[in-house]
Amino acid sequence: MQCFFYGLTQSDDPLVSSLGTVSFAVPDIGVIFRSRWQGNLYECQYAALLSLLQFIETNEKVFKADTIEIYSDSPVVIYQLTKGGPIAKALRPFYQAVKQFNTKFSFKVNWIPQKENPACNGICNIPPLKPSVEITFEAKNSNKKHSRRGGVMPL
Repeated sequence: MQCFFYGLTQSDDPLVSSLGTVSFAVPDIGVIFRSRWQGNLYECQYAALLSLLQFIETNEKVFKADTIEIYSDSPVVIYQLTKGGPIAKALRPFYQAVKQFNTKFSFKVNWIPQKENPACNGICNIPPLKPSVEITFEAKNSNKKHSRRGGVMPL
């Protein structure tokens, strides 16, 4: 089954923390998820992927019989996950959490052009929201829990 994720921030500098949006789409089952997120561009992109992975894990019966192929237009995140590129210290907990999911179920990540990513369609039309949802994840070999708040937008 093909799944897509996308992260975006309001800052022109990818390393500056700002209000952002995380999104994922699973077209085969008609799911689109979008939420606000505070972080830099790469944190938002990893948060989008982790949200997708949590959704897959929670709905394992839907995904169990299929090969899970995950796509994004994020060259940095895809390169880090597929080629083992250098990972900034701040991104290591996100990276480790993704790798932890890979021990629970099998998936492949691949790069696609942004115009082919349904997770980013209409994302600029999302109105600002107050944070209302918390996503928590633990990275393997880490004693810290990482938590971020984001808003939920009904579709």
